[in-house]
Amino acid sequence: MSDNWDDVRAGWDAAIRAVDAPARRGSHARAGRAGPGLVRHTIAFTGEPGAGKTMLFQALSEGGVRLGGEETKKSLVPELGHRNLILGSLRIRVSALVVPGQVAQERDRAMTRILSEYTSPKGIIHVVCWGHNKVWNRSNQNLMERAARAGSGALTPEAIRAWHLEKELADFETLCERINETRAAQRSLRWMIVAVSKADLFWDRIEDARDYYVPGFDAAAQPPTAESGFSTALRDLADHNDIRIAVVPISSQLLRHSFSDSLRPRLSQLDSTGVGALLDHFYRTLKELL
Repeated sequence: MSDNWDDVRAGWDAAIRAVDAPARRGSHARAGRAGPGLVRHTIAFTGEPGAGKTMLFQALSEGGVRLGGEETKKSLVPELGHRNLILGSLRIRVSALVVPGQVAQERDRAMTRILSEYTSPKGIIHVVCWGHNKVWNRSNQNLMERAARAGSGALTPEAIRAWHLEKELADFETLCERINETRAAQRSLRWMIVAVSKADLFWDRIEDARDYYVPGFDAAAQPPTAESGFSTALRDLADHNDIRIAVVPISSQLLRHSFSDSLRPRLSQLDSTGVGALLDHFYRTLKELL
């Protein structure tokens, strides 16, 4: 990939424009059986626990946005993620695998399986959520709250976000290291989408999220704007591999988000039309990379 991140940033901004002026929705993706003779692409969904991998996978499978209801349950085993998708008129068969987010041992086994010396996906959808991870059980919530209080003693959404972002960065750096060290990945991997999920929860700060995830800095700014650790890791990945990269905001399900049981929930700032526009933009991005 050339060192020109302006196109990546333009793709993000196009998603924002799609929400501001959503076009009439079409049916871009659906689950189903692919016909014989179609080219098969293997996609891996990766990311931290609670980032929204399963929600995004189900939205792509079902071709729509869930409006409220119960949040998707945590994924435990990778076999639950297998499904063939047919993306619109392109009739491209996609075999998707959601790497489980909760059990560390299962996650490591799944990553070893898909990034071995003999196998590798054609593409990776790496799901992040700008620190808005779902914490599934009380013991992990207690751990999170203690860590968030360690700095100032106060439990705030920003402190919890910072804790999640640190874990998210470490997870992404591990993924990049696996890719760089696996010959099969270097031969087979052609693209990566960094899917910044749950964007409806921080739409009022969507440009801040873009600047965190998309490499680039403004030397003319006062003070100069430096890249985040995530952007630096993504830039290094692109420098070491011949892959196409997209970074796009996405929402898959309209839900409130609780940083902690003791803090006020965060509500969606978009309606179903806006979230549908983000999903349509994601479909188009995926089809272009395929």
